[in-house]
Amino acid sequence: MYDLERITRIIGDIERYFKDLENMKIKSAASLNKERFYSLSMILFAILNRVIDLGEEIVKAKQLGLPMSYKEIFQLLEKGGVINASLARELAGLASMRNVLAHEYYNVSNETVYNAYKRAGSIAEFVKIVKKLVNSGKNNKA
Repeated sequence: MYDLERITRIIGDIERYFKDLENMKIKSAASLNKERFYSLSMILFAILNRVIDLGEEIVKAKQLGLPMSYKEIFQLLEKGGVINASLARELAGLASMRNVLAHEYYNVSNETVYNAYKRAGSIAEFVKIVKKLVNSGKNNKA
């Protein structure tokens, strides 16, 4: 069974962070001055934490297993038929980026952060899938 309250909060956070990203109007890696670089890094870190939380909620609700890493969450979702292989790879890659932002931030370049920003569309795709999944589950009393 889905924890609808938690999932709704997580999705709300992700959507709020995406609005923050949109308001930054980032055009290129070169446009990232120090303040924008740190702002973008922190927003991405927050989004990635919440997408991991969202993935964990779906893995738990669908009883797909116990992930041993953030990347494995998305592998389990693929195995369980929730997402396709391409999206699973992309989200697993972004989960790795989360670890870089958390533990190796001193080595992160403007280009690395900007490339992660450009890949954030896969998170929006995952949120859309989860919304559809949860809504169909409500109708079927999952």
